[in-house]
Amino acid sequence: MADLNTLISELESLPTLPSTSSRLVAMLGDRDVDMGEVSDIVRIDESLSLAVLRYANSVAYGTPGREFNLRESIIRLGSDALLKIVLQQQVGQVVTRSCKAFDMSREAMWRNAIGGAVAAENLARQHYPDDRDICFVAGLLRDVGKLVLDQKYGESYAESVSKYLTPETTFVDAERMAFGTDHAEVGGALCRHWQLPERISLAVQHHHTPPEPGDRHDMLIDIVHAADIISLWSGLGIGQDGLRYELAPHVKTALSLSRRKAEREIAAMWDAVRSIEETLGMSTGKDERSAA
Repeated sequence: MADLNTLISELESLPTLPSTSSRLVAMLGDRDVDMGEVSDIVRIDESLSLAVLRYANSVAYGTPGREFNLRESIIRLGSDALLKIVLQQQVGQVVTRSCKAFDMSREAMWRNAIGGAVAAENLARQHYPDDRDICFVAGLLRDVGKLVLDQKYGESYAESVSKYLTPETTFVDAERMAFGTDHAEVGGALCRHWQLPERISLAVQHHHTPPEPGDRHDMLIDIVHAADIISLWSGLGIGQDGLRYELAPHVKTALSLSRRKAEREIAAMWDAVRSIEETLGMSTGKDERSAA
């Protein structure tokens, strides 16, 4: 049985965030950050500079007849939007690895990550608009714990977990019985290792087990949980764990997530994923959609 602390002590062997990302993530976690210093870092990374300019001058943030330069764009966007851009732009080398432990190809891992991010952002626009960027980031990173477990155990991970799976057992329950932890808990620990904001770490940690309304409740966790389920219902990035997860009743109620609404969210997510893939010059491959 694995101990979480042991796993965390071995995180150094995992690919780290690119150096530019690490510096910016640390800076953007400080609400008193000097945007001039942020600009100095961003401008030496051409791809990141272009992403910031494109985002700031998009329909969502732009002003008709006005184009913003890099420094103006950074100030205009603010810390949460910049964090989203940084991680979307540069975390790809971390989340686009294949994952034998969960029987997922590189393409499946990427689509799973970006699909959940887009679904979380779409839900946040309706229910939590001020935090839509942080919802995107948490959705993007929700399954990074799978990569830790893949590196340590490889294909044997799924074999060990399968011994504990029954019709009444969730995949997360089986993980805990086999290893004493699960991919969501490990993912939260990895986010803390990367020094991401604690709310993101908690959203990743609890994306399969969202706390019910009360002292520990955070709408961010509800949205990331629902986005993960929507991604699975769509057929995006289904691995060894398959569809062995359920939408928490209190989240379904809070987000009014009826079947018809879920179908709309799936369609919107697929459109956005294709658009992102086309922008990045990626092949969309076979349509993986399935009925909700």
